[in-house]
Amino acid sequence: MTNDAAIIIEDIRKTIAIGQTVYDKQGKKVGMVDVVDPSTGYFSVELTPLTGNPTDLFTETDLYIPFSLITSIDPREIFVSKSRDELRRDYTNPPARSVVVTDGIGGEVATTVEHSGYTGAPIVVEQVRLDQLKNRIVAGDSVYTSDLQPVGKIKQYDPVTGWMLIETGVMDRKHDLMLPVTIVDDVNTETSEVNLAVSQADLRSMQHLEPTYVVFPPARFTDAG
Repeated sequence: MTNDAAIIIEDIRKTIAIGQTVYDKQGKKVGMVDVVDPSTGYFSVELTPLTGNPTDLFTETDLYIPFSLITSIDPREIFVSKSRDELRRDYTNPPARSVVVTDGIGGEVATTVEHSGYTGAPIVVEQVRLDQLKNRIVAGDSVYTSDLQPVGKIKQYDPVTGWMLIETGVMDRKHDLMLPVTIVDDVNTETSEVNLAVSQADLRSMQHLEPTYVVFPPARFTDAG
């Protein structure tokens, strides 16, 4: 017996490519494919400005569309089942992610989950050992979201509890943000960068209850003389 869903998914994987033109359900141009992730079933689209006004380029944003919305595809064009307005309303952020911490062999494991762009079912996108991350994070590291948006620099860090105090800045205003190591995906010690497993939109939606029990150790100074 033929599995039609499997055939459709395989056809999409073989055909979808960067540079294809995307049209909505009314046949209106949405934009161009600029990133494809067949492992999770999403592709991002660089929106075409609605008018010829160059300032529109700064008001639009990329869309993150699941493969499940594709109704037709060929080597040059993709048609989806939503209107441009619906896409701009519901798909301007990367697929939402959540993190679950469990006890694993050798220590705690943080598992990052998002919904599949094929079926909508939860899928695992990242798994990290927290003990391997905690000792690599240091004050001064720059923090970035999974969609490469800068969060700020680590002002203080408690390796015992794994909480990071991030100094963020918008124009000339600065404020601090508390983030747990459980949402960290990777630490690059060569570039002093901490990469989160969640997007900027995920951070905005998280209702972090900043712990009152974290006492950051005092900074250590060496005698320059």
